[in-house]
Amino acid sequence: MDHPKKILILYASAGYGHKKAAKAIEEAYRKKGRHAVRCVDVLTITTSIFGQGYERTYLFLIRHFPWLWGFFYYLTDVRWVYLAVIKPLRRAVNAFVGGRLARLIFEERASVIISTHFLSTEVAGHLKARGQIHSRLVTVVTDFMPHYFWLSPGVDAYEVALPETKQALVKKGVAPEKIYVMGIPVEPKFSRPLSKEAIQSHYSIPKGAFTILLTSGAAAVGPFKKMVESLRNLKRPLQILVVCGNNDRLREDLSRTYASDGSVKIFGFVQNMEELMEVADLVVGKGGGLTLSECLAKDRPMLIFRPVPGQESRNARCMEKHGAGVTVHSIRKVRENVLGFLDHPARLDYLKRNAVRLGKPRAAEAIGEWLDHE
Repeated sequence: MDHPKKILILYASAGYGHKKAAKAIEEAYRKKGRHAVRCVDVLTITTSIFGQGYERTYLFLIRHFPWLWGFFYYLTDVRWVYLAVIKPLRRAVNAFVGGRLARLIFEERASVIISTHFLSTEVAGHLKARGQIHSRLVTVVTDFMPHYFWLSPGVDAYEVALPETKQALVKKGVAPEKIYVMGIPVEPKFSRPLSKEAIQSHYSIPKGAFTILLTSGAAAVGPFKKMVESLRNLKRPLQILVVCGNNDRLREDLSRTYASDGSVKIFGFVQNMEELMEVADLVVGKGGGLTLSECLAKDRPMLIFRPVPGQESRNARCMEKHGAGVTVHSIRKVRENVLGFLDHPARLDYLKRNAVRLGKPRAAEAIGEWLDHE
């Protein structure tokens, strides 16, 4: 029988995917009931100004200046720039804002620390490298391709999405024996069998209607209204499901516009994305690592709409390389692809088969089982 362990899971709520990955691992551990598990948003225990401004700055940039975000993303991923400038600067900033986080990590004395964000990886890795903690430190990379920010000399193991992710980490100097390919963790509910017919009945979705799920993360960034209008004008038997996340203004606007149109259904922030994906023939959304991993877990092909330069565009290229998704940069291209799938269903079947091959719906459980036997 395995000995009980104290598990500390750390994430940052900047970008909803880091949180979802952490919560998926937490749920997988709690189902076992053998270990004491604590899951912490590190932004809640940094300095208040830093914690509040971190997510707002990220959302502001990807919404209004995605090119600027991409510029800094790629610039800071240049080896000499990162090592000579960014790494020491980052250490100084984290030392200033992360004092409470460091104390939490030190006082918890967990058997295993699992980090799904590079901020907590750097702070915990610094403590580990200095010999101040002796926890096993595991970093779960929540994108398909890594940035230098994910690296820390104190990390014992990296858990990654694809063999390409591992190869990229090796090129950045990580020992290959430290890297394990198990997939990006998604909540266990994405691997549970569901009744498509029951969900269609619940939401009054006609059987046989080609169903498109539009989603763009918690902030719902993107030209949703124009896209819905464009798809409605195709004059094909479509069912459109729109998830507006926390964007209440968009949800209210679309709800008024399509109040009497049963072919368009509007949702706010949802906790049942697995059900909406179950009935969807196609998902149109952004290129976040968790969104893509959820689609793969549900075997759903995806149109990746205007991925933000940086981690999202890299994720999109991985999906295209494996034939599980298509990147589009305009509403016109969304229309063209939807028409192509309607007129040539074999194209959609090809994407779906590749999604099935690429998906790792039980990654969270696999991480827990692997750590139990380490």
